[in-house]
Amino acid sequence: MASAALDRADDSAPVPVAGSHTGAVSVHAKRHFLFLQGLPGPFFRRLGAALRARGARVSRVNFNGGDVVDWFGQGARSYRGSLAQWPEWLDRFVASHGVTDIVVFGDLRPIHREARILANRLGLQFFAFEEGYLRPNHVTLERGGVNGHSSFPRSLRAAHMLAASTLGREEEIPVENSFPRRARQSALYYAATQCAAAFFPEYRTHRHASPVREGKAWLRRLWRRRRERRDSLDAMLSLAGRPFFLFPLQLEGDAQIRFHSPFESMRDALERVLTSFRTAPEGVSLLVKQHPLDPDVDNWRRIVSDAVAELGLTGRVVFVERYDLAPLLEVARGIVTVNSSVGPLALAAGVPVNTMGTAIYDMPGVTADMPLDDFWHAPPPVDPDNFALFCRALRAKCLVNGGFHGGAALDLLVRSSVARLMGG
Repeated sequence: MASAALDRADDSAPVPVAGSHTGAVSVHAKRHFLFLQGLPGPFFRRLGAALRARGARVSRVNFNGGDVVDWFGQGARSYRGSLAQWPEWLDRFVASHGVTDIVVFGDLRPIHREARILANRLGLQFFAFEEGYLRPNHVTLERGGVNGHSSFPRSLRAAHMLAASTLGREEEIPVENSFPRRARQSALYYAATQCAAAFFPEYRTHRHASPVREGKAWLRRLWRRRRERRDSLDAMLSLAGRPFFLFPLQLEGDAQIRFHSPFESMRDALERVLTSFRTAPEGVSLLVKQHPLDPDVDNWRRIVSDAVAELGLTGRVVFVERYDLAPLLEVARGIVTVNSSVGPLALAAGVPVNTMGTAIYDMPGVTADMPLDDFWHAPPPVDPDNFALFCRALRAKCLVNGGFHGGAALDLLVRSSVARLMGG
């Protein structure tokens, strides 16, 4: 990576302040979109180019070498200061460049939390992308924040009014995403982050582990993949003919756990579920499934095995690293989750869901509104009409059609996102 690309318009020169903030954004002002960190890959760069083609001004701040690889050239500048200096720097940049909109992927990264606070204070529009609430044909795009920060209504009556706005709209277009493409883009991003670390000495990852630790963990998983498949298959065979509940793990370090649930970590959530499961009927089992994108830095099989033995649940709880979710949802008696995106997939399959954190789909009449200890004994049936109503409302307010990791899927996502952002 050329030093010139990293040095272009960096933050070493002070940002001049051109007047004071004016509060709420005028609807007549020319839009200036400021992009912060995105998902590894070209999406943000392509979205910025599409917005520029529509007449908007577009800027981007890069925080590490991976950001530079994903968005270099027009509109990009590098920030090399500390997190403590970031709010003041951003405030000056917004004022001097007339920023009207801030766009991020994930609103809980430390730099994005500060940007959200600033946007709320100044009356700027703050847009957050995330993985889709309803997958695989959608990506989440919300104004103001996602998940626990979402303004999506939490009642069926309000959802009904939102759903009415979808009448007459075109049907969603099915999309295909490529996991190998996602893996390549992520590997390039984190390799570039490591290679350019000297240029961004203050940068700290928001992830649970460093790229080096994650990389080593992924190599271990690749090496032992056959054993994981064999052990997972053996675990599923042990469940044959037995009713079971499913607890899908979320990523350790997931900010949705730390900020939008009563738990400090996924381990804490696991302990809560296993402790409660001791009250479940004797003939029922619990299946704990590892997240498919978890590099397994902490060795979940060992963590689950130790906790199960300590709580006297040996023989009643099984763990799988690798197993397709779809067939599990065909036979599971219920799903227990903190706020995982598996929730809507389960509801779509008619499987009752009990949530332990703040989830956008946790709505009376949609999910199981009952204590977890009771859920093991009598999970209530899913109301398909209520869930369909919820999905229509969600598509109207919170989702755009498309995907991050496919050719046609990304083209569609850029078009859908531009329409939503410019419609502002």
